[in-house]
Amino acid sequence: MNQPKQRILIYRLGSLGDTIIALPCFNKVKECFPDADITLLTNRPVLTKAAAIEAVLGKEYFYDRVIDYPIGTRDLKTLFNLYKEIRALKIDTIINLTAARSRKSAIRDAWFFKLAGAKKLIGFPTLHEDLHISIDPSTGDYEWEAKRLARRLNELGTISLQNDKYWDLKLTSTEINEAIEALKPIDVSTPFLAVSAGTKVQSKDWEDKNWLGLIAKLKLNLPNWKLIMLGTGDESARAEKCIREWGDNAINLCGKTSPRVSAAVLKQARIFIGHDSGPMHLAACVGTPCVAIFAARNLPRQWYPRGEHNKIVYHKTDCAGCGLETCIIEQKKCILSITIDEVEKAIMDTINNTMN
Repeated sequence: MNQPKQRILIYRLGSLGDTIIALPCFNKVKECFPDADITLLTNRPVLTKAAAIEAVLGKEYFYDRVIDYPIGTRDLKTLFNLYKEIRALKIDTIINLTAARSRKSAIRDAWFFKLAGAKKLIGFPTLHEDLHISIDPSTGDYEWEAKRLARRLNELGTISLQNDKYWDLKLTSTEINEAIEALKPIDVSTPFLAVSAGTKVQSKDWEDKNWLGLIAKLKLNLPNWKLIMLGTGDESARAEKCIREWGDNAINLCGKTSPRVSAAVLKQARIFIGHDSGPMHLAACVGTPCVAIFAARNLPRQWYPRGEHNKIVYHKTDCAGCGLETCIIEQKKCILSITIDEVEKAIMDTINNTMN
């Protein structure tokens, strides 16, 4: 007699970057429960620029269905409907990949899922370092978020964050072919840069004048290279300015490719250049070296991209770790103190190091 499928619910909130950072955990769940029926409980991003988790994970491998989580709601009717929907699925195991806000919220979430019928809970934060950003003794910086999440799934076994298999998005042949089609206007037999100059957060924005100055310098340094601009449709205007600065052999894919097709495009790029953003994490996920321009709103390393060949341009100011989405008083002094020459050098060093 066939055993009934395990019924798993993965609880993870966020958008593109949050999903990529948690990707090793999603792959570990599939490794441990290859035949399970998997439900994804997630939010619809508040910002229209942000990609929903299911747009990043696709629809054919990591989950069977999605339940929308009404983030921040206190409406009892909405929460009761969510409870009924989860209870009807007869979930065996809840896997919690959502960042803990406090011990109280973690306990509240655990009780909610138990009342909804879940038999086992995995990944619920219990340690101090699960609930607070802590110093990683191996680096001396704040613990990398991917490492923090992976540790919470130790019950399922070790997740080697250096192993490519845990960063596999499982791109389909259709998505890869869509990327090939998107790149047809340029000759991809010669190298190309992938650049994402937009951001949904004001405090992370390096601004037009810096991006255009950088593109002008790179055009002189890399005369035979092509340029691909990636991002959301809202970022297309800045991308067009960069393309005009570059001239021929450049295409604007902002708003024209899904996150997963963008990943297939990025896999073919020689280097990615961008803000601390979802596209940065997407590029690093597929193994493309990144030069990432960071504001100091988060403390060093916590949200760095995966990989050993990246260069992070980060100025740690006295207000580092502010967490601000809009910076008015300090006028973005952290990111705007980063110079065009500094980023240009990081790019050329990365290209030279990865081509040798």
